[in-house]
Amino acid sequence: MPMRLLVVTIAFIISGALLFFTFTRLSTEAIAPKRPEGWNATAIRSSFEGLQVKEVDPTHAALIFNYDLENTTDSDYRLANDPKALIMGRLKSSSTLKAEDSMQIDNSIFLPARNRARIALEISYPFNWPTQMFPGQVGPLTQEKFRSFVTGKVADLQGFIVFDQVTHYQIELPGGWQELQPASPAAGTD
Repeated sequence: MPMRLLVVTIAFIISGALLFFTFTRLSTEAIAPKRPEGWNATAIRSSFEGLQVKEVDPTHAALIFNYDLENTTDSDYRLANDPKALIMGRLKSSSTLKAEDSMQIDNSIFLPARNRARIALEISYPFNWPTQMFPGQVGPLTQEKFRSFVTGKVADLQGFIVFDQVTHYQIELPGGWQELQPASPAAGTD
């Protein structure tokens, strides 16, 4: 009888331990949700709304790309301006992704479920601002300098992609800017 009691006790202890570990694991999985697999590229849609040039200082300019984002989900979404939101440019020539080191989102974005919001992405570049003879007037040479500057920066740029590492959202930001061609010199001018 004592041997049988020992076997039953050991079996009871092993069964109890297995049940304990099973319930502990199930409760841990319920508390900590699984990380999504892959990148969700359909949760947030975007459309290009405009491009601006802004003076940062006398030797730098910023290109500001404006986009409208649309949250297609039933959950609110927040895009923070932090390193967990990686922004990359996509090149037209090879579809290669290129890190945009100086690019930043203007502010953190709150995008309620099934709503739209506007964001601005800003990239700073070296640029010597032209001196103007008359404040507030932009002459043909100044316009051409701006056009050449912008054309040089977006010529091989297809658009941007934001990888939000917190939610695993991949937000495609298309390049809707028109091809900027330098204006041809007027006939008869040297």
